[in-house]
Amino acid sequence: MKKRILGLDTGTNSLGWAVVDRDDKNQYSLIKRGDLIFDEGVKIEKGIESSKATERTGHRGLRRQYFRRRLRKIEVLRVLVKYGLCPHVSDEELHLWHTRKVYPKNDGLLLWQRTDENDGKNPYIYRCRCLHEKLDLSNTADRMVLGRAMYHLAQRRGFLSNRLDSSEDEKEDGAVKGGISSLTNEMQAAGCEYLGEYFYRLYNELGNTVKIRNRYTSREQHYKKEFYAICEKQQLDDQLIEELAKALYFQRPLKSQRHSVGKCTFEPSKTRCADSHPAYEEFRMLSFVNTIKVKSPYDEELRVLNAKEREAIAKLFYRKSKPNFDFEDIAKELAGRKNYCYIGDMADKAYKFNYRMSQGVSGCPTTTSLMGVFGQEWRASIAETYLATDTKLGQKSVDGMVDDVWNVLYSFSSKEKLRDFGRTKLQLSDEAAEKFANIRLTHSFASLSLKAIRKINVFLRMGLVYSHAVTLANIPTIVGPDVWQTQHEYILKELLPLIENFNPRDTELQGTLDFCVKDFLRNNFDLKQGAADKLYHPSMIETYPDAGVNAKGVLQLGSPRTNAIRNPMAMRSLHKMRLVINQLLREGTINQDTEIHIEYARELNDANKRKAISDWQKSKEKERKKYEGEIIALYKEETGKEITPTDTDILKFKLWEEQNHICLYTGKQIGIAEFLGTNPRYDIEHTVPQSVGGDSTDMNLTLCDSRFNRDIKKAQLPIQLENHADILVRIAEWKERYEKLSKDIDRIRTHSGMAKEIKDRLIQKRHRLKLERDYWRGKYERFVMEKVPEGFSRRQGAGIGLISKYAGLYLKSLFHDKNDRNKSHVFVVKGTTTAEFRKMWGLQSEYEQKSRVNHVHHCIDAITIACIGKYEYAQMAQYYHDEAEYLYHHGAKPSFAKPWKTFTEDLLNLERNLLVVHHSQNNMAKRARKKVLTATGEYWAQGDSARGSLHKDTYYGAIERDGKIKYVVRKPISSLKSSDEVDKIVDNTVKEIVRKALEGKNFKEAINAPIYMNQEKGILIKKVRCYAKIKRPIDIRTHRDVSKQEYKQQFHVDNDDNYMIAIYEGVVKGKIKRDFELVKNIEAANFFKQSQDRKDYPTIIPEKSFRNGFPLKTTLTIGTMVILFEKNKEEIDFTKTEDISRRLYKLTGMTSMVTDSGEYGVLSLRHHQEARSSKELKSKNGAFKNGEELRPAITMLHTQFNALVQNIDFRMDAIGNIELIK
Repeated sequence: MKKRILGLDTGTNSLGWAVVDRDDKNQYSLIKRGDLIFDEGVKIEKGIESSKATERTGHRGLRRQYFRRRLRKIEVLRVLVKYGLCPHVSDEELHLWHTRKVYPKNDGLLLWQRTDENDGKNPYIYRCRCLHEKLDLSNTADRMVLGRAMYHLAQRRGFLSNRLDSSEDEKEDGAVKGGISSLTNEMQAAGCEYLGEYFYRLYNELGNTVKIRNRYTSREQHYKKEFYAICEKQQLDDQLIEELAKALYFQRPLKSQRHSVGKCTFEPSKTRCADSHPAYEEFRMLSFVNTIKVKSPYDEELRVLNAKEREAIAKLFYRKSKPNFDFEDIAKELAGRKNYCYIGDMADKAYKFNYRMSQGVSGCPTTTSLMGVFGQEWRASIAETYLATDTKLGQKSVDGMVDDVWNVLYSFSSKEKLRDFGRTKLQLSDEAAEKFANIRLTHSFASLSLKAIRKINVFLRMGLVYSHAVTLANIPTIVGPDVWQTQHEYILKELLPLIENFNPRDTELQGTLDFCVKDFLRNNFDLKQGAADKLYHPSMIETYPDAGVNAKGVLQLGSPRTNAIRNPMAMRSLHKMRLVINQLLREGTINQDTEIHIEYARELNDANKRKAISDWQKSKEKERKKYEGEIIALYKEETGKEITPTDTDILKFKLWEEQNHICLYTGKQIGIAEFLGTNPRYDIEHTVPQSVGGDSTDMNLTLCDSRFNRDIKKAQLPIQLENHADILVRIAEWKERYEKLSKDIDRIRTHSGMAKEIKDRLIQKRHRLKLERDYWRGKYERFVMEKVPEGFSRRQGAGIGLISKYAGLYLKSLFHDKNDRNKSHVFVVKGTTTAEFRKMWGLQSEYEQKSRVNHVHHCIDAITIACIGKYEYAQMAQYYHDEAEYLYHHGAKPSFAKPWKTFTEDLLNLERNLLVVHHSQNNMAKRARKKVLTATGEYWAQGDSARGSLHKDTYYGAIERDGKIKYVVRKPISSLKSSDEVDKIVDNTVKEIVRKALEGKNFKEAINAPIYMNQEKGILIKKVRCYAKIKRPIDIRTHRDVSKQEYKQQFHVDNDDNYMIAIYEGVVKGKIKRDFELVKNIEAANFFKQSQDRKDYPTIIPEKSFRNGFPLKTTLTIGTMVILFEKNKEEIDFTKTEDISRRLYKLTGMTSMVTDSGEYGVLSLRHHQEARSSKELKSKNGAFKNGEELRPAITMLHTQFNALVQNIDFRMDAIGNIELIK
């Protein structure tokens, strides 16, 4: 009897699949195969990976920021108008500005805002006057000065610290706080108390040679301090101060993200508990403590700790100085100094433990902080002092009160509100309230809910290990509280021996432990139907429900959506797998009894590699502790001060050591006090900036001069810097180091005759050296990287790893034994195993070639995977044994049987007949929908936002030169890359000044040096207007202040992408002629926005061309598949897949070009099997010809395009079936 098998090769943007039959003689026959290519669930541009929503949400964030700044200005103006501190502006004008962005055309307001250096009209002057001079507020001119100063404060209001934020910027040495601190020090050095005063002095003394706004400022330290100082100096009324403060500094609370927290594995309706909750800290502590085993001089073997020992070490978890500590602290507490060791060590010590002394242990920092405020009996103290104890259901429990206090600490963003809560609700003294307000919590999450954790903690307190506590945890709920209260001793007496002595191999216990416990509960208690099934099990994870049937009674996989997966790349891959499998199920090619072979991540670590990684990490941890001690000693030696090193301090010290105490960019020597302590001059920088795809691994970090990083390096790669050659000299040691490590790796040799222990040690050493080598090589290569390569963010490994975990669970929802869901038909094939079989079956060399250029390699993998079963694994083991005999003992040369006789030849020729399916998402017409609750009921609201980039970001200006309209763009002078770009500067005077400044000098150095328009007055040329290449821009909207010149009235932008091309065909004087129309993204977005509620709205493109009235022939969008022909479709032989394969292409681009003979639409096509990117391919021009050599990429004009078009002339389903549309 034949066994049907489906092989799947899952990827982040591909799915290879194959259906085979295996007979009783383990011979295979290929039934069907295919390859599906789809867009990844993330955006990848220039090798940089980001969410597809990142760009859109980034722009939306900016729009909201602009809107709220506008709103703030409007509210401030309302107050100023009310109190006569600015020219009158009507409510109607302000309303129009708010709702329609129509700025008030009030002459008085415009004059009031205008600056004039000659007359001393400058907002910084006004702010300085208001701080140091008592104005006569009965005088209109002085009232206008005060109002203008307040209005200027509304334009920017500084960074507001959030106590809940644990990002780098919130840390004392973060970029923002470091910049704020640096500015404060500059103000103090200049003798200025207030920001406005300092900025006025800078402006007055240095003019525009210094950029005042290029600084981080604090709302509290700088802006609010200045605002209240002005109010005090001018003796303003309390009512006015209150209204101005509200208008200026109202802060919208952050939107809660708790809805995005995953669900509990034991209580699916409950969200996971934060790891800072005291109940979770107790759970984490007890789970660990209950696993500790010790062998004392009085014990014959390892035993668990007794109650007295557990109590003795509990205090170690509540130390403020050590939120995390080594297991050695526990060993020392139980055994005394130097009287202990790990059980695996050979040392002769009285006490031996089952944990290494370097094992990290997490303490209970939240509980410790609460003890610092409320004392050792902190729960009882909270219960005694907390005032908000009443609820509708009566008094709150102690747990409820603790939850309230923790929620306040977790959610309050203001320290002042926290202090107030401590004083009013908890009756704390001022000192205790201050301590309470200083408690900071982490914002990570456990995998279990608070409800489940509290149930488990009951049994962990008894000393049970986690798995046993979980098994018992829900029994009180199952039997009911009354039964548990009266019979819990009996239940524990019966179940504890069963749980502690359970042996899953004991057939008398009929299988699993949970079966035995359920059986006990059902036999001894009157349970409701299904109550026993609520028993917790330690291995429970979120699973998919069983697959259902469609309207025709065919089993179909349901949605792969689950709370456990938030990765869009993984979810996209699972959806495409569902698409293919459901199609095969509907066709009857596979069914529930089909065996599924699926390949997971290709780089699954073996035992030796795991051991090497573990050892390497331990060595790094030892190094870290060594650095910690050195920091304390060196810092005290240099400054005379004590320091408690933070994780960031230790990282900085590590980088300092790696760099031999110099800045790699400037060559300056770095002292320890220059990067540690307050206001460090040197900070951590990303070699490959995060903005262009850099990560935050140590490999990508160095210690750098803060000013150099901010003002010169910015978002550049090191190779783009002027002093790159000097930098390479400073890191030459890194290159020497990794080259030496490579030689050491090459010297390590293993062979099959070695003893296993020796061989394993050598393999582990090689892995460790590779880890060290890869670190230094990666660190060096980032300094010579010319561009960020695609895949730099390591998306492939991470993406497939997540897919592999949940793809198995998902498939098991359908492919399992009909009578026993636990008997799965899904089997895993490791990626390394697939590679081994490819080698043995003679596919590897050709496969490696094709994997770079042809999508067919996914299908080859899938067929290989389908043909790997238990028999093949056994044969492989025998083959390796026979090969060793052949190599070392002169045995017969072994051979490895193939799945069928012509297996290798068939797979190597697969590309001739394989149709690769491409799925491209066309989201432009999609509309977001959400439920909205109103007074009249619930209804679906539909959005009208565009799904795609409508135009490029740059705005262009328009000028007239020699009677022609030309477009210009304003850009920083430092961004000019060559003298040709200098020639494009619009202003001839500026152009000549720049040319003279560059004359005879290195271009890059000179263009980055100061270039003055007027050196005497210190007027720098910072930006220049240059002619742009753009010829036909899009006019997106009218300027606020409309120019008299018509060509200057619009905002001009360049088109980003085209949504569709329409081709028209007609006959002129007996000859076939063609026309075309391109539909830009912005035009498509406007169409879908207007037509969504109008059934009779015209189509997106006209039925006849505008220019000559030709009828519509066809339309194409990006991703459309086409089957090319030379003259007519009868040339295509649909009975031969090979013929279709040569003609099948995908549309990858569309644009237009103008030549002397007219305007043409230009189509870019790529062969369906082609895997290379457009940058790697050289497209060949011209129409398709029968019998031509295959072109991987084709560029053709709309007049040359002859093809059948997907969804117009033919349909292509997910598994490659083509059906003509009649």
